[in-house]
Amino acid sequence: MPDHHGVRHFKNGISSVSQWTGTEHKEMEKVFLGLIAAGAHPQMVLAVRGLMDFAYFASLQSHTSDTLILMRNSLDTFHANKDIFIQLKGRKNNFNIPKVHSLDHYERLIRLFGSADGFNTESPERLHIDYAKNAYRASNRKDYIDQMTMWLQRQEAVARFTAYLEWSRLTATPLPPPTAPVADNDSIVVSRSFSIAKQPPTRAVPASHIISPTGHNASLFIPALTTFLRQSGFQYLPRGFNVFGTWKRIRFRLPKIPEVGDRHSTNLVRATAPSPASLTSRKLAEPAHLDFALIRTGEQNVMTEGTALEGLRVAQVKVIFKLPSHYPFKSTLPLAYIEWFTPLRSPDALDGYYHLTRSTRRHGPYAEIITADRIVRNVMLIPQKWGQDRTFLLNSHSDGHAFCLYKLGYDDCLPK
Repeated sequence: MPDHHGVRHFKNGISSVSQWTGTEHKEMEKVFLGLIAAGAHPQMVLAVRGLMDFAYFASLQSHTSDTLILMRNSLDTFHANKDIFIQLKGRKNNFNIPKVHSLDHYERLIRLFGSADGFNTESPERLHIDYAKNAYRASNRKDYIDQMTMWLQRQEAVARFTAYLEWSRLTATPLPPPTAPVADNDSIVVSRSFSIAKQPPTRAVPASHIISPTGHNASLFIPALTTFLRQSGFQYLPRGFNVFGTWKRIRFRLPKIPEVGDRHSTNLVRATAPSPASLTSRKLAEPAHLDFALIRTGEQNVMTEGTALEGLRVAQVKVIFKLPSHYPFKSTLPLAYIEWFTPLRSPDALDGYYHLTRSTRRHGPYAEIITADRIVRNVMLIPQKWGQDRTFLLNSHSDGHAFCLYKLGYDDCLPK
């Protein structure tokens, strides 16, 4: 499974995990369908897709009638195809499992009582620590039940008094007027949606290293930069010995949406070359991190016209850089070298993912230099077959915003 920011990498597989918690389950859900999509029986893919989609729909913090219908359809897909596990000897003879039966009640209970956010295994685990383990540790281990009860009563009294003090402070002191966020010395907010370091941390990277397979592997960096300068009105020919400042990452702030929660989510697009191990500093070798991203484009695509994905296309960001000072073109924004994937089509009927391949021109990658403000957010691509770097699946389960974008078509989950 390829590395992706925000998705846990089980480097030893999942068989070695001895104790599963809610966190491990959620991390596995992000990649489970992508793992089996290429090689499993079609009915198994449909069953897993239905169950994974149901889990994501059920975890939404805000529902509509449409999302509940989609949740029910996902569960129906699972039930219609789950017998494949019995046929393939994954189950002995039935699915009489209480947790599987409970799934049928989710839609009705959500309609009655509201969304199911907070109803997961992590909540009782946390309460067990707060109300049992910590209380027991505060006792002297003798007649501990009475001591635990007294300790909890005192904790509740302190919590109530703290809340009262906070309320009195807010009512007694007028709130200051809101001010715009000010960036610190190390970073500058380029727009409301993303931020990047004010100066590139690596300031003298030769073009030959950017092009090299042992560097950023941006094989068409010089031709793409030449085209970019010419389209900007400058007849200037970049050279292989020119040096550039490069950034390691660009940070995006995904908007708050009611379906996911009231917090802004951080989204990174990384473009770092591999670094060798160092014996002197005991630094381990680090592989390259060349992330995939959604890019704004002006091209027409009838398959996405009128949808949340209109005007967007997937590309791999291989280097984020700054032009040398002696270049005639002065860009106020960082530039990025990208290699395009084919335009988005309809999701696959079996796994529900968009299928993509690398776009080519003249038997080589379709490369382009763009300004960084055209980058929207990162995306996770999963190779469809092991050892084959040709066809990829666009993972809609990598995070809540991605699920709402690809499955529900919500455009308000993208940075503006």
